[in-house]
Parts: sequence; C-alpha cells; structure tokens
Amino acid sequence: MNKRLWIYLLSNAFSIFIRLVYSTNRWEHFNYELPKKYWLNNKPFIWIHWHGQSLMLPRSWDHSSQELFALVSKHGDGELIANTLSRLQVKLIRGAGNPDKLGIKEKGGKAALRSMIKTLEDGSSVSFTADQPPGPGRLAGKGAITLAKLSGCPIVPVAATTSNRYEFTSWDKFTMHLPFGKGAVIWGDPIFVSKNATKEEVENKRNLLENSLNELTIKANKAVGKK
Repeated sequence: MNKRLWIYLLSNAFSIFIRLVYSTNRWEHFNYELPKKYWLNNKPFIWIHWHGQSLMLPRSWDHSSQELFALVSKHGDGELIANTLSRLQVKLIRGAGNPDKLGIKEKGGKAALRSMIKTLEDGSSVSFTADQPPGPGRLAGKGAITLAKLSGCPIVPVAATTSNRYEFTSWDKFTMHLPFGKGAVIWGDPIFVSKNATKEEVENKRNLLENSLNELTIKANKAVGKK
C-alpha cells in the first residue's frame, strides 16, 4: 500500500478513536481557570506535557478561543502524528524534537525555534513534549525553557489520563486510552523564565518543569483512581 495512503487511513482512524474516547469518558478538568484566563485575554503560552500523554490533550484545548500549534518532528512517526493532530484542529510546526537540539541547526531545530517564537508573537500558543525520542522518558529537556526565555511567554505544564487505559512498555510509557471510563486533565501553575536567566537558572527551571509534570501526572492518576 502507498505510504501516503497508509498514513491517511491510520491518522483518520486514530482521530476518530480519540474523539470516541474523549466523548465516552467522564472528564474532570482541574485548574481550568488558568488556561481560560490566557485565552480570554489573548495571551499565548507554551503548553508542555510528557510524550506518552499526547493523545488526549488536543481535545482539552479551546480552539475557538485561540489557535494551538504543535511542534512535530519531520522524521520517524512524525507524518502520522502530524496528520492525526491536523484532524483534531491543531496547527503544525515541523522541525527538531530532540530537547538538546532545539535551536540548533540539526534536523531543522533552528527554523522550528524561529517559527515557534513567531507563532507566540502572533498571539497563538505552541505545544510540544518535555521528553523527546529516543528517551529517556519523563526527563525534561531544555527546549521549553529556551523558548520561554527567548519569547517571554510562560510555560504551562499539563497532564492527562483515563481510568481505562493500556500503558505500553516503551521509553515514553505511551498510553492507549480506552472508552467508557473516567478522565482527568490537570493544568499546572505557569513557569516564567527571565530573558536574562543564567545557565544555573535555566537548569533550575528545567528541574521545576520536570517536577511539576511528574506531580501533575500523579495527581491525574489519583483523580481517576489509578496509581
């Protein structure tokens, strides 16, 4: 089968399944006033989450209030992810995903960084994962901190999960969420990075982001009755 057709069919199936899962779970949103405040005041931000939690998050965004652009790699499974996100109303920025290459010429990282800064300046928010392939998972890179420092926009961490799910033994603990359960989305407090931040301050903010995402993940699991 033609690769393009295969990607088209799979992305269509994934997007339909994601809508089914979202519509059949009973969702609870915690700290939802935070993003609503940014949306209502036309304030863009940098939306960051763990790689394995990506599938449920596009449906948590108010696309009628503000556009969301996601950074998607040009390599590996990037095309499938890009096509799926497009069907879920998410706009795309294509480029490097490696946390230590964001802003470096390799794999289009420098162009992607410029695109994200321009997107934020134009009033839309951007999103990407704190941990990047090939891992290790749930270890935050410096990409979000770099972008926050250069753009002046805050980072807003978020975690999402469901009670009915299957967690793979992959590097990112990729999770297949299932219908007819309970879901939780938890928005964390914003993280601001000074434009004059030193290397030590950047590392402190990276640790803060990592700890925040882990704490939000634990809280989301507890909210749906899981460990």
